[in-house]
Amino acid sequence: MNRVIIILCFVFSLSSFFSQNTVSQPLDPTKKVVIESIFINNDKQPDNQNKFLISETDSITINFKLHADGNSEKSPFLFRTVFKNGLDSSVKTLGVTSAIFKNLKNDNYFLSISAFDLQRKWSAESVDLEIEVDNEKYNLKKKNDSLEARLNSLSDLIKATPVNDSLSTSSNSGMSQYFNYILIFFVVALIAALIIVIQKKPKVIEGKTSISKPQAQDYSFMKNVVSIEDYEKLQLENSRLKAEIASLRGQIEAMSLRGNQLTTQNKELQNSITKLSKHKLELEELQKQKDDLFAVIIHDIKNPASLIKSLVELLTSYDLSASEQQEIISDIANTTIKIVALSQEVSRILSLETNKMNLNFEPCDINHVVKDVFHRNHIAAKNKSINLFSELEEGLPNTEIDPQRIDEVLDNLISNSIKFTQNGGTVRIKTYKDSSGVVVEVNDNGLGLTEEDLKHAFQRGARLSAKPTQGESSTGLGLWIVKKLIDAHHGKVWVKSTVGKGSTFSFSVPLKQEINTEN
Repeated sequence: MNRVIIILCFVFSLSSFFSQNTVSQPLDPTKKVVIESIFINNDKQPDNQNKFLISETDSITINFKLHADGNSEKSPFLFRTVFKNGLDSSVKTLGVTSAIFKNLKNDNYFLSISAFDLQRKWSAESVDLEIEVDNEKYNLKKKNDSLEARLNSLSDLIKATPVNDSLSTSSNSGMSQYFNYILIFFVVALIAALIIVIQKKPKVIEGKTSISKPQAQDYSFMKNVVSIEDYEKLQLENSRLKAEIASLRGQIEAMSLRGNQLTTQNKELQNSITKLSKHKLELEELQKQKDDLFAVIIHDIKNPASLIKSLVELLTSYDLSASEQQEIISDIANTTIKIVALSQEVSRILSLETNKMNLNFEPCDINHVVKDVFHRNHIAAKNKSINLFSELEEGLPNTEIDPQRIDEVLDNLISNSIKFTQNGGTVRIKTYKDSSGVVVEVNDNGLGLTEEDLKHAFQRGARLSAKPTQGESSTGLGLWIVKKLIDAHHGKVWVKSTVGKGSTFSFSVPLKQEINTEN
């Protein structure tokens, strides 16, 4: 007896602990966490940037503060940082306004910084950052920056090269024409010099040399003619400049090609980041749904646990008769059964969430499953004076189903109809065959659902507007489980309802399962 009491008290304490810690603080829209500065190693990063690429050897320092209506918050508060990568996460509560991360392994990390009041009266809007640690991408980015800097330097060098304005229609053609004009000038000068030399050559008459004296104006002309040696030097310089320009052109083309490759890689990286952001939002939404779900479960466990505590205190604090003690123990046992049922519900949810559900398909007459569930719920219907009918089509073909899972589907639908139907109402189960396979309908004339309820009827943890007519427990998980199981049978589930007139929940399953693999 003492062991039972100790165990029940432990269950109550555990549920109370979880319920207290699942209460979230209200978000104050006038308060938010803002980033003051971010340093990678010792380099300050640009403002308004929330995505960073670093290597494993880098360290990143983040300085932040709480902003409240343009003034610093005066009441005591703390910061909370959530640092995630993949399935791992680290949550820390800080009293300082900076965080340092270093020696991170190659991965994608997500950092969320929020603040909360020590009295748990408010919480501030968080700020989110993404940190990607990838040595290969980081080195590639550094090379890209280096190539861009070199390309800009070469472009400036080419622009600084003097080009004749009248011939500079383009950098390449202008430079070439410039040297061509110099070449033509020296060729013409050389020809003129050769003609003059030939004209002044000594004439040989009968073995004697006759040399005419050059006139003063001829010597004056020769002084203005460039020598052949100077021309050859200019030609060599011209060739050297042409080779250098050709080399620069090749480097520019190579860097242009590399730039195109880097642009393509950047687009691919951006697409990957977009996909990761989408997956992140989906995971955050799933996490929120899961937190809400378990908050509901813990809340539903808390009530029967509190009842057990009260009954145990009553049992130990007063001198009760044997019959009174037996009644209290009976109440404790019934309440414990509710807690166990909720625990089993959580186990079923976790098994469904793994997406590794093993179904044992076998040919089965679905009417046999309907009859079993019908008889099981007959007593619950009788206790509420509800008329429970069945209209089962005879001669239905065998259907490939998992009988245990279909039994669970029918039990959820029929028990729901009984819960949400007033005393003296009617619940009817019907089976028939159509083009999609075998169809099962569960109809009632109970409270019915609103248009808004119909949109969320099969969502996990959905709390619909209608309430059980005799205060029966409802976790909002039954219809979600129904949809998961029917989807696993490659079937369909739907609902038709009118407020105040009742609801009809239906599902169909194919006669044969074309894909007999794990879901």
